[in-house]
Amino acid sequence: MKKGKKHQQGTGARENGNGNAQRHGEHESWKKLKLVEIHQALNCDPVDIETLRRAAISKGGLLTDEIRRKVWPKLLSVNVYNLPAKPTKDVRENHKDFNQVLLDVRRSMKRFPRGMRVDEKQVLQEQLIDIILVVLQKNPALHYYQGYHDIVVTFLLVVGERMAIAILETLSNHHL
Repeated sequence: MKKGKKHQQGTGARENGNGNAQRHGEHESWKKLKLVEIHQALNCDPVDIETLRRAAISKGGLLTDEIRRKVWPKLLSVNVYNLPAKPTKDVRENHKDFNQVLLDVRRSMKRFPRGMRVDEKQVLQEQLIDIILVVLQKNPALHYYQGYHDIVVTFLLVVGERMAIAILETLSNHHL
């Protein structure tokens, strides 16, 4: 223990950086309540979409990637048992947006988690390119715009390539 600082045992209080004490139990209790609410909404038949929506936009969002993997497909009515196939490399051939997507994705290294190996980032960048091009190819009314790759990488990192394609098709056609 450092000299000059008092340590209170058993109070559950801790400093929050502004000199204000915050009860650890209170901080964790809203998370626990939110988790219970989300799980109850997922277990309803039919799923309670409105509760999931409120949870997603309220403090803390959906809290964990595990929960996001369960909730995002429900919110977007994506059938997790009927996902698109992995993209083939021919998706890149003669695609009008390939060069712009490639440029934007190559600049996106900072969007990947710290500590991730370079070779892992490179694999994810290739998947990112393919996801974007597949969604655009399957939906000719959509147009690529700068920054779209930032949206796509979020889904790729949380749900993986095939689920990201399914989610992004719905999201891009109905919500972006």
